[in-house]
Amino acid sequence: MHKKTMLIAGASILAFAQAAQAQEATAEEAVNGGLEDIVVTAQKREQNMQSVPVAVTALSGEAIANQRIADFSDLTRAAPSLTITQTTSSPNNSIILRGIGTFAFSIGVEPSVAVIIDDMPVVQQAQAFDNMADLSRIEVLKGPQGTLFGKNSSAGVVNIVTKDPGSSFEGSIGATVATDGDVRAEAMVSTPLADGVGLRLTGFYHDYPGNVRNLTSGRKLNDQSNYGVRAKLRAELGSAVTLTLTGAYSKATQDGTATTIREIRGTGTPRVFGSPALPLLPSLTGITPGAGNTNARVDAFGATENETASIAGKLSVDLGFADLISVTAFQDWKYNFQNDFDNTDLNVLSAFTGGAVNGGLSQSGPYHSKNFTQELRLVSGGSSALKYVVGGFYSNARTTRAFLRGPVVAVANWSARNTSETLGLFAQLDYTLPTNTTISGGVRYNHEKIAVAFDNNVAGATANQCAPGNPLCRGSNTDEVVTWKGSISQELAQQVMVYGSVARGYKGFAYDITSGFNPARINGALNGTGAGLIGVGPVKPETSTSYELGLKSRFADNRIQFNLIGFLTNYNNFQAQSAILVGTPPAPQFVLNNVGKLRTKGFEVELVAKPSDWLKIDAGAAYTDAVMTSFPQAQGYPGQTGQMWNGTASVLVGPCVSAAAATAAAPRTTCAFQDRSGARLPNSPRFKWNIGATADFPLGDATGTAIISYQHQSAVNFDLLGNPLTVQKGYGVMNASLGAEFGSVKLVAFVNNLFNKRYASSLSDGFGTLGGSASNDTHVIYQFLSRDSQRYAGIKATVSF
Repeated sequence: MHKKTMLIAGASILAFAQAAQAQEATAEEAVNGGLEDIVVTAQKREQNMQSVPVAVTALSGEAIANQRIADFSDLTRAAPSLTITQTTSSPNNSIILRGIGTFAFSIGVEPSVAVIIDDMPVVQQAQAFDNMADLSRIEVLKGPQGTLFGKNSSAGVVNIVTKDPGSSFEGSIGATVATDGDVRAEAMVSTPLADGVGLRLTGFYHDYPGNVRNLTSGRKLNDQSNYGVRAKLRAELGSAVTLTLTGAYSKATQDGTATTIREIRGTGTPRVFGSPALPLLPSLTGITPGAGNTNARVDAFGATENETASIAGKLSVDLGFADLISVTAFQDWKYNFQNDFDNTDLNVLSAFTGGAVNGGLSQSGPYHSKNFTQELRLVSGGSSALKYVVGGFYSNARTTRAFLRGPVVAVANWSARNTSETLGLFAQLDYTLPTNTTISGGVRYNHEKIAVAFDNNVAGATANQCAPGNPLCRGSNTDEVVTWKGSISQELAQQVMVYGSVARGYKGFAYDITSGFNPARINGALNGTGAGLIGVGPVKPETSTSYELGLKSRFADNRIQFNLIGFLTNYNNFQAQSAILVGTPPAPQFVLNNVGKLRTKGFEVELVAKPSDWLKIDAGAAYTDAVMTSFPQAQGYPGQTGQMWNGTASVLVGPCVSAAAATAAAPRTTCAFQDRSGARLPNSPRFKWNIGATADFPLGDATGTAIISYQHQSAVNFDLLGNPLTVQKGYGVMNASLGAEFGSVKLVAFVNNLFNKRYASSLSDGFGTLGGSASNDTHVIYQFLSRDSQRYAGIKATVSF
């Protein structure tokens, strides 16, 4: 642990322990006007959040409603350690905790942050980006959680719990309209069917017209239309057995997706791109590049379809001494994406699945994932000093994907399949000594078999290029690993606890299933002779060791909650994907790497205060120093200059490892490799913090509620390779709302991004696709603008019955 972090934690422990000893809260005080207790399942059993030796941010159902968290990306407003990189395609989105996320598009790479919905882990992270309706709570667990949640939680877990049926009849209908054309509707009904049997039905609908104007067609892009239903049946079968069945279905569609041009840099006149060279300027008519640019020109509108269906059964048996819990689930996810990859109204580069190429339209899909999971765990009951969780987990997942791109440059046409079969056995024991010291230890054994099949469907593909049916482009890999976690916590006073923990995380072997796949990615050689293909097969697994020191406290008659966590995690062989330029003319190709070593360290602070019955203040901050401590053979970023010709000599201008000598004819050269050791990770702000206040007040015969919140983050670079043109400067966003509740009717007026602060959720460089040569360095910087990057206002009305 960093010395400065330890000093901060130690001083806070002493100060707040003394305050807590002077003002111990009783159970009655906790109920009468104090802060509510939040029960979490961060350790696979129900516990008070403040007593769990885990860094967790938990949001109750009320907090979710007050902060209007309707989409997964809204979580970044409430969890300072969480960032999300968004693009036009949700499989390319990345959920990032403490600077660590999934920086890869391959279906063979598992996510670093696991998303769990009602005890069911999703196969692909893209499934998480859905409407979040009728939720009981959300838990954001930070740091490796592999002991209890498995190998796809090397950076953390987002645990989402939906509401159960109640014991009495209730229902609600809500609708939201906003100035940017967004319309949402939600409905819920919960009813008892018999003694001990209840049913809860939830439905939602969402329609958003988009925020980018396509000047070529006059229509808007980045629209969204989605709907979904969920049914949850809970039955008490006698006094000891409870069965919960959950079925859910949702579908989201888009008629067009697009980025906009933020900046153009380059030399040479006229600016050209592609092969054959095409002028860029006609595609810029009517477009003013900049952070606020919401205009684009594309000739292929694109389309997206995202469909998810799942069914799960949870059986809980009270054995007296423990609860036996079985969770069985099956999910089916389908995704299809079409887009104009060259982002112009010229027919240059695209990607698509099926059908004919239309004006450069390209399609990345269809994706199709199926996953069966079975978990069985025994959870100790009662209040004895010894508590335990033991169990087993089985998963069988299969994902297929097709990809087609062209027609001018970077032509690609392939299909692939990835399977993963996993068996895990886990156990965790907690023992509390008479001194109120709790010692915890956990271990997990994981066995996994992964397999891949790849077919290159481009006409004339050779065996070295994975021609269809080539047995050398089919392979499998088996792996076994043991992960563990240990912690010790000490109760200093009532509702004041300090803890320290150490954990080993793991993320398994991965196949680099992208364009350019060849037999070397299976087993490192072709026909046992190499034949020019020398590789290492699947990308090596990554491992991590994490240390935490934390304080969790409540004091001042249970009206103030202060939590402070210091952390340090070291990663080895971190898996990340970056783009390189290959071929003539050059075109982008993604390559999966093992970054040598990573380190993320910092501290997190959470403060909740209720100074009076009518006012509540929520604040949080995170300092995260996430760097690649060793990445000596990183590719050069697009157009990175290795040497510059000054008329008489070649001068080194960058940290390039290999670059050809510059000449008068070729004054710039592309950097082949660079040393990224010591550089920060993508989309990892050094500082991120939020503060908000909720005030309740009488409003005639009604109750009024005013909420104001502000979130700020420091600058980030979205490129793993450090392209200086893909930096988003620091920014802050303020949201506000005013509500009134008249009996069963509640009205809320709100404004998001009050000061209309423009920012990008991702940035990319079109160099190579849209230009770049020895004499003409044209960098076109594209930005993805989320809905929240522009100001909008709205009204939400809810009727309860």
